[in-house]
Amino acid sequence: MTSPLIRWGGWAGVVAAVMFVLAGILVLVAPSQRGVFTSFSDYLIEVILVLAFTLTLVAIAGLHALPKRRYGRLGAAGSLITFVGYALIVVVTAASTLVGGEALFAVRLMAALAVVIGSILLGAMAIRARVLPWWCGVVLIVGFPLGDVVNTVIGEGSEAIVLGLPWGLVGYALLSSSRAPDQQPVRVS
Repeated sequence: MTSPLIRWGGWAGVVAAVMFVLAGILVLVAPSQRGVFTSFSDYLIEVILVLAFTLTLVAIAGLHALPKRRYGRLGAAGSLITFVGYALIVVVTAASTLVGGEALFAVRLMAALAVVIGSILLGAMAIRARVLPWWCGVVLIVGFPLGDVVNTVIGEGSEAIVLGLPWGLVGYALLSSSRAPDQQPVRVS
């Protein structure tokens, strides 16, 4: 029997992906100055991002709830570091929205570093333990850094769209794993 947390994590990952893509499209359609909130759309985008990052925390908890026979301490450490990184991003994004500017920039950088390190560990251990398809581990490893590169090359908003892709795929994989019948050994009498 699979944990309900895995199913919730799957749905959270899929909804977070939709919200990331929505926020990215809104930023592309209605660009604003970074950290300056002058319109309703600026606040709306930040609220959507806070919700998307919060749902990402639930998806990480769903990943952590997977059976961990070979997941080990590194996988648990990766889950914890990634969770803490995204939790800090939620707090910093919410604080930035409330004060109307770019608050706690140093904390945001530390959170990003935690997400990168944690995602690499989490992705590598997911590949090694085979708790999800191998491509889930790969997208966890490359998703966050790739979003930053794409944001630099293409512009604001593209990072959120790219960040939505890995979490949507991981959410889909979690949902698929929660629907799969449990593998019970067959007894022959």
